[in-house]
Amino acid sequence: MPEIEVTSQDDGEYAVRVGTDEGAVTLDLLLGDAESCSGGELSPDEGTALATIRFLLEHQGAEDLPQLVDIEEVVAAYPEAVSRIASLRT
Repeated sequence: MPEIEVTSQDDGEYAVRVGTDEGAVTLDLLLGDAESCSGGELSPDEGTALATIRFLLEHQGAEDLPQLVDIEEVVAAYPEAVSRIASLRT
């Protein structure tokens, strides 16, 4: 698993840096709607931010992640997202 740094920017907004063999990828992660789009299973905190990035890295390389990741779009795109992100939090 690559090195992942998560920095809180604002309520539910995080700057994420993912180390790769070619350098680092940076992106913004929006978790403001994490609770509502997950039926209360996820919260807009740093643990969910880290777990969300780990989940996305199971599906694609860091260099292929969009500059802006919104939890609502992740949940809509992957039916298993909420349960898998919740399991990655532990």
